Amino acid sequence: MASFGEMSVRELARLWDEGMTSGRSVDANQAFARIKSKLDAKIAETRAAMTPRLQPEAEAMKRK
Repeated sequence: MASFGEMSVRELARLWDEGMTSGRSVDANQAFARIKSKLDAKIAETRAAMTPRLQPEAEAMKRK
């Protein structure tokens, strides 16, 4: 049985290989901006779907 250290090194190597073969790199700021935009749209969609009765409760929970 392999030691924890040996398994960790193998997993790190596997993740490195996966990253190297995953395609072209992207700018981190652009990637995070894209993710934030998608999350903001989902939040807006969820808020629009809430009934007026639940909106004050949701706002109160957000402030906690």
